[in-house]
Amino acid sequence: MLFKKKNKNFVSRQKRLEEYYSKDKKSKLGIIFKKNIAAAKNLPKKYANPFFGRPIKKIHISYTKIFIVILLLAGTVYLLFFSSIFRVKRIVVVNNSILIEGDIIKFLEERNIKDKNIFLLNTEQVKGVLSEYYKRVEEVRVYRVLPAKIKIKVKEKPSTAVWRTGEKMYLLDNSGFATTETEESLKMPVVTDLSSLAVNVGDRIVTKNFIDFVNMVDGSLQKRFGLGVLGYSVEQTTFELKAHINSGFYILFDTLSDAVNQLDKLAKVYQTGETISEYVILSIDGRVIVK
Repeated sequence: MLFKKKNKNFVSRQKRLEEYYSKDKKSKLGIIFKKNIAAAKNLPKKYANPFFGRPIKKIHISYTKIFIVILLLAGTVYLLFFSSIFRVKRIVVVNNSILIEGDIIKFLEERNIKDKNIFLLNTEQVKGVLSEYYKRVEEVRVYRVLPAKIKIKVKEKPSTAVWRTGEKMYLLDNSGFATTETEESLKMPVVTDLSSLAVNVGDRIVTKNFIDFVNMVDGSLQKRFGLGVLGYSVEQTTFELKAHINSGFYILFDTLSDAVNQLDKLAKVYQTGETISEYVILSIDGRVIVK
């Protein structure tokens, strides 16, 4: 037989494919992805199904699933960046010895660190601001503590001061020893000995606790209270320290008592609005005398 009789029921491969996929589209609403089954990727073309080609895996994702995924993503974004759960509610300062934690926290609160989103907070900017403002700071590290706390770890420079006696000035190390004679105006507290006792390089002039006390008070008076400090003075003993303020009065501290408590008492004096004309005495049996 030279000519094969044409089968009227024959359906071409292309038509079968179109019918197959169009039927699938009509029956399911959503997005359909097609890809070759992994095991058949390397199947030679001659072994493929003559009607449907290589085996194909169809992945159907309904519109309902897509909508749910979008809702979950939107909810996650809102929770992380817009809800109050991850807004900074607490600031903690650790490793500080001279700088007062309350002063640093107040400084940051004035710059609206609180209530900022913890993920959007620029920690490098916080480190830069603290390092620039607090000259005692040698290194700062800022940590996010979920869900709403910022932990600030500071490393302070060694406590130092300048000791003036008579016409001479000596640089003291953080243990209170006179290390060298100086004539420069250094950026550190200057304590004047009104009794003008002679000093030699290498002598221990004051204790480490006194050096720490002076540095703590100096930093707080300037940063926390915004006072201009002209200098400090002692008389026969270092148990009492006078801070001379450029407004014309002085503040008398007890160096054997807690500096933070005395500074808190000074804060209450300012909160009550009392006028200071001559002095504030913080060193008498826990009482405060203002004139």
